[in-house]
Amino acid sequence: MTVRVDKTAGKICVNGVYSEATLCLYDIRGQIVEIKQATVADAFFDLPCCGSYVLVVTHSLHIPIVKKLVIE
Repeated sequence: MTVRVDKTAGKICVNGVYSEATLCLYDIRGQIVEIKQATVADAFFDLPCCGSYVLVVTHSLHIPIVKKLVIE
């Protein structure tokens, strides 16, 4: 799984996600920004304002993946 911030498109791009995985984007204080359910291998979030965020990807058959994102 790869995660990249595309400032030009205004998106956070998550590639290589397992189908039916749950993706949760949190701000650094632990507040939920957005939740998505993956139906295909790629997922996109609208780019939030500058700051630090945590992306948590969970799937019933795999260990959770946690990524910290810093958007400047």
